Amino acid sequence: MAAGPRVEFVQIGEVDLAADLGVTPVVGNELLWARAQVVAACAAARIRPPLAAASPVIDAPKAFAVKTRQLTGLGFFGRACIHPRQIAPAREGMAPTNAEVDAARDVLAAFDAAGGAAATDSAGRLIDEAVARIARRTLTRLSGASA
Repeated sequence: MAAGPRVEFVQIGEVDLAADLGVTPVVGNELLWARAQVVAACAAARIRPPLAAASPVIDAPKAFAVKTRQLTGLGFFGRACIHPRQIAPAREGMAPTNAEVDAARDVLAAFDAAGGAAATDSAGRLIDEAVARIARRTLTRLSGASA
């Protein structure tokens, strides 16, 4: 489905899926397999990363931000919001930390200095195109979180 000719991105209706599967969220990772499948399908189809699902949680901004950060770590990009009070914690959860931004800039500076060839960052870790792509995505999250 993700590879369809007019598909630009996909998103899971997690509450609907949980109801259809008979899943009762207790631990919080009950839909991990489905989430991973959607992220992988988007990558395989070379379309935008999926938008993280909407949540019925409205009055727990810290929990919403933490869950958004976890979903971002799984490969989702952005978060669907169903209430205005979710916007700020969604941005907070999507935004990279200062340490992540600094590390991404370090990676890209070393990679660019090596002319796009394999290099090492200031911590001595190997940098290749895949590592540089992750760093670029981190910086994209920085600009996306402030939009």
